[in-house]
Amino acid sequence: MTLNIITVCGVGMGSSLLLRMYTEDVLKDLGIEARVEASDATQARGARVDLILTSTALVEVCSGGHAPVRAIKSFINKEEIRSVLLEFINERRSNVSQTNS
Repeated sequence: MTLNIITVCGVGMGSSLLLRMYTEDVLKDLGIEARVEASDATQARGARVDLILTSTALVEVCSGGHAPVRAIKSFINKEEIRSVLLEFINERRSNVSQTNS
């Protein structure tokens, strides 16, 4: 299964691209298949994806849509990105196993 992730900044052109590249690096290191796209906050809210990664300032703007939103404080901190991604994946696995029980 391939994850669909959107990285978000206010305009969808600068820092979201940076976060996308670092997220792709982390996912590759973890051996997780994913499609990662950069976007602006308005488009991300309505997107049908598995996860939205954004800054703490934009979490509320991106929330309320179809996907869970996780904050990243430093878009270039691979350890933080790794931690957030692993937490999300573990929550997702836990929810799937509870549903199948």
